[in-house]
Amino acid sequence: MTRFRVDARLWNGAPAALLPGLFLLLALILGGCAQEYQLRGTPYNPIIPAPPINGVNLDNTPFSLSEMEGRVKVVFFGYTFCPDVCPLTLANMKGVYDSLKENERSQTAFIFITVDPERDTPQRLAAYVGAFNPEFYGVHIPAEELVQVKKDYGVYAEKNALSASQSAADYLVDHTAFVYVIDKQNNMREIFPHDAPKADIAADIAHLVSQ
Repeated sequence: MTRFRVDARLWNGAPAALLPGLFLLLALILGGCAQEYQLRGTPYNPIIPAPPINGVNLDNTPFSLSEMEGRVKVVFFGYTFCPDVCPLTLANMKGVYDSLKENERSQTAFIFITVDPERDTPQRLAAYVGAFNPEFYGVHIPAEELVQVKKDYGVYAEKNALSASQSAADYLVDHTAFVYVIDKQNNMREIFPHDAPKADIAADIAHLVSQ
């Protein structure tokens, strides 16, 4: 931290009429040292409104992103049959949640959106997502509506059939793995990779909660 030492003679020898100006000058110098908070992910520039997300939560209640104004939203896409990236992402988000203060948790929503609506019913999402954190949302969006949501968020997700399988139900889904941070006013603020340091994501959430 930069330290300033003001010689007392500056004040003792200054005419009284000049003192307000000197105080103002000192305030400007000190104020210039305060740096604006820098988000640690890849920020949206310019900031844009978050595209709508509507579906069914894992408890079979309607879900709408627009109704979550006043909370910071942490959104990530995946599916329950995912062998690697999705469980790692959920585990990382659990770590972020655990590192937040109680008041920050209450003002933050962690939202897992399935890109495999054919197999990921709300019931399956409840079991899968709930195993990581029962406070997380698990959102099912009908396939025909999911197409637009993926487009809006720049999400790639395509089936990759297992060649040795005899069942059409046996497939993986190749998909992008980003974490989207949306502020309390429902604006897109930044993107993180799925394995970003927990401390970075938590620090940005805390900052946005305070805004």
